[in-house]
Amino acid sequence: MKRMILGLLLMLIGSVAVGILSGNWYFHLFRQTVPPAVLTSFNQATAHGAFLLYGFVIGAVIFLWSLLVLALARFFRRA
Repeated sequence: MKRMILGLLLMLIGSVAVGILSGNWYFHLFRQTVPPAVLTSFNQATAHGAFLLYGFVIGAVIFLWSLLVLALARFFRRA
């Protein structure tokens, strides 16, 4: 049981890390495409926070999807 909890914890940390890294990468793309004349420091800070929050949510969705796959995998095994 302890190995299962450790595996789920590692899966949660990994999926949230992937989500936050993707949010940070999309923020980098946002900074490259938006002209500096339009982008204020407030807009840049709120956009960065929003991208990180969306990345966290995407990481949580990846984790929930993985849990669903693990739960349904036993129904698709061969006898």
